[in-house]
Amino acid sequence: MESIIYSIQKKLPALTKSEKRLAKFVLTDPQKVTTMTTSELATAAAVSPATVARFGQTICGKGGFPTLKIRLSSEKEFTQPIYGEIEPNDSTQDLKNKLTFRINQTLGQTNQLLANQDLEQAAQLIKHKPAVFVYGLGASNIAAEDLQQKLLRVGKLVIQSLDTHLMAAALTAQKDQAVLILISNSGEKSDALHLAALAKSLNIPVIVLTHARDSRLANLATIILQHDDSTESRTLRSAATTSLIAQLYVVDLLYYAFLERHFNKNVSQLSESHQVITDFFK
Repeated sequence: MESIIYSIQKKLPALTKSEKRLAKFVLTDPQKVTTMTTSELATAAAVSPATVARFGQTICGKGGFPTLKIRLSSEKEFTQPIYGEIEPNDSTQDLKNKLTFRINQTLGQTNQLLANQDLEQAAQLIKHKPAVFVYGLGASNIAAEDLQQKLLRVGKLVIQSLDTHLMAAALTAQKDQAVLILISNSGEKSDALHLAALAKSLNIPVIVLTHARDSRLANLATIILQHDDSTESRTLRSAATTSLIAQLYVVDLLYYAFLERHFNKNVSQLSESHQVITDFFK
């Protein structure tokens, strides 16, 4: 379950002025809030009791303020604002705490967003198609390369390149044998969109790994593998930290879902690949 503290932090920009004032009070001293009544919190935060009730429903649904207090009381690390952005004066331990929190939240939310059926169907496509094409730009290329090396070790033919013209030519030549996997956090990169449009015109199935289910790239997908991006730092977004970890996690899940199909054969191929590297590249 997502941290209630982080849930409040995420929803802060969309709250009304009075709800924002209340949210900031809760974030400042969540432990104190767990001991307060609706009227006490309203007085302390200078809002109306109705605002407290509405805020509870916004954050916790039908459970409202009572559920909010229960979830706040179960939160750990009240003494450290680990849900916040990285700050210049953070200690090394602060950095570790914040990144650990963000990673755990990202993986937990990804598990909720990623449908088992989509993952299984994607693994089936990889199993049945002789040629797997993988593309990712920027940080997403790291995830693309990781998927390539994993599948190569179990005997799949995997084409992965940043040269989109080369990818387009190879897709056209292998159109009856291919599945295309596109990795894009935003789902709006032009080169990925061009490859997806080409694949669609050639009736090549497209697997899209993204956090943006409503993106243009997702709209061109045969299967969407959705991951979380909610804990990515907005100030330091260009570093692509937790979003990359989410992508690598989905890549691992996809790989193991594929590995399970013809498990003994794939494990044997893995062992053979390992032995070749050991024997010839000591």
